[in-house]
Amino acid sequence: MQTKTVGQVPSIRMNVFFLRILLSASLALSVGACTMNETQQRTGSGAAIGAAAGALLGGRSGAAWGAALGAGGGYLVEQTKKRESTEAENQRLREENYRLQQQGR
Repeated sequence: MQTKTVGQVPSIRMNVFFLRILLSASLALSVGACTMNETQQRTGSGAAIGAAAGALLGGRSGAAWGAALGAGGGYLVEQTKKRESTEAENQRLREENYRLQQQGR
């Protein structure tokens, strides 16, 4: 077991710490997801994935940045999917409306 410099936590202990955090967050997210709507699920998933990636790449501060960016990304993905779904539904309704107008003539 090596330490980078005097006073720092050994890298093996840090990896175990982040693994525990990741497992705890995954468990909490999976249990909490039962009552979440899709936006909350995607935002939470993005935050968890971002935090894990940030922790692996940049330690504690990387985890915080990763969680924030992941949550934002998850939210944006959900909003994009909602907009696409709404546009598709609107197009379907316009076509049906046009068809019904043509039948009424």
